[in-house]
Formats: sequence, C-alpha cells, structure tokens
Amino acid sequence: MANLDPYINTVIALLGVAYPLLLQVISRLDEKYSSDKIVELFDQEWESKAFPYTLYSSLIFIFLWSLKLPPFIRIDSLNFFIENSASLLVAANAILLVIFFFFFVRKILIYYTLTKFIPYLIQKHEENGT
Repeated sequence: MANLDPYINTVIALLGVAYPLLLQVISRLDEKYSSDKIVELFDQEWESKAFPYTLYSSLIFIFLWSLKLPPFIRIDSLNFFIENSASLLVAANAILLVIFFFFFVRKILIYYTLTKFIPYLIQKHEENGT
C-alpha cells in the first residue's frame, strides 16, 4: 500500500476547498432564517460533528503515515496489517471522510431548502415526541 496519493489528495481537497465553502453556507443559515437557533440545531446534528472529526483524524493519520515508523510488534499471521497499518488507516479514514462529506452536504441541503427543511423539522419533532 505505497501509493496513498489519491487518498491524501482527497483529504487535502476537502480541507482546502470543500470545508471552507460548507462553513460559509452554514454561516448563512442564520441570515436566511434570521435565527441563531437554526445554526444551533444544525450544530447538534451528527453529520455536522462527524465530518470535522473525520477530517481531523485524517490529518493525524496522514501525519503518522509520513513518519514511516517501524512496526512495534510482529505477529506472523497479521504481519501485512501491522506493517501497513498507517497506510490502511489513511485509506479507510479518507473513505469515511468522503462518505461523511456526502451526508454533511445532504444535511446542509435539507437545512438550506425551505421545502425540505419544514418537513424535516416536523419529522424530527414527531420522533422526539415533544
């Protein structure tokens, strides 16, 4: 697993381009609805929490991979996984990052489109039973 360029480029693209644009759209939610409560409600969504944490962990895993540390332990049956653990973590986390990115964008579109947002609020209210 030597070639991690596609995964690292994906993380860099999401960090450098997509994330700032998404934050800008989220910051406009309070202007659109004239309410800070909408932004607070959005911040409570699991998608708005999962995407940044996955982005941060991707950066940490890329840093660990770049250190090229030797394996600390050796187990014959798991040698491939141990020797390539940093590469596997970078690849798996980059894939998770892309998946959470799509969930995050979907949630932003729900909040930003009034015809989707009202039914979403009604459904969420009915699920909470309050």
